[in-house]
Amino acid sequence: MKNIQAKTRFLLLLGLFLNTYRIQSQTSNIISTYNWFDKVIGRENLDINYGPLYTNTYRTLGDNNMYLINDKYSLGKISYEGQTYYDTKLKYDIYRDILILNPAEESEQIGIYLNKEKVDSFTLLNKFFTKINKEQYNFPGFSTAYYEASIYNEDIVFYIKHHKSMIKKIKYDYSYYNFTNNNSYFLDYKKTLYSINNKSDLIKIFPNQKKQITEFYSINRDLKKSDIDHFMKNLITTISNSLSNHTSIK
Repeated sequence: MKNIQAKTRFLLLLGLFLNTYRIQSQTSNIISTYNWFDKVIGRENLDINYGPLYTNTYRTLGDNNMYLINDKYSLGKISYEGQTYYDTKLKYDIYRDILILNPAEESEQIGIYLNKEKVDSFTLLNKFFTKINKEQYNFPGFSTAYYEASIYNEDIVFYIKHHKSMIKKIKYDYSYYNFTNNNSYFLDYKKTLYSINNKSDLIKIFPNQKKQITEFYSINRDLKKSDIDHFMKNLITTISNSLSNHTSIK
């Protein structure tokens, strides 16, 4: 807590200083300032570096894994207990919905899992994730978890719940686990949450866009098979643009 309070007081004072001299490239400077301050007090001493040791006991073969992309740390940004940390080594176990941090000055063989209650959001591998509490939506089966979020306008927010299913397999005299993507898709439209499983679900939400939705499915069949996440994002973009054009015509 002392580190957090000291960091907050420092940044408030620094904010007044920066405003006085109207320094350019504000975003870049803020990131540099956070990183500089973390370095001064010692990144290894930051509160975010403390937590239970993460272990992975699931044997896999080849490139198969339980993570967002692979079992490697990538630099990301995280909002943790109201504080923002840049250039932080993270990886995301999407099978168990655990965000893992490689503590400063530690080998990448060491990882800790972060308390989900303290994580607000994070950016990793060019994807933005936010923690959503199940109480936020009155939706059956919706759980507190990390969701990739894409905001299109004040009425539309598209969520991807990244997840992998696991199957135990036996080969000769040993067993291993195979993980396959099994993502879920949700749409917050005008503050109401919908589950999107197929074309019909979208047409029920946007009946006036039935033609555009049907055409999109027809034209982009190959993309749907090869990269369903990309397909869904492009589809929601098409719907959002159609709604915007319709509104502007009115």
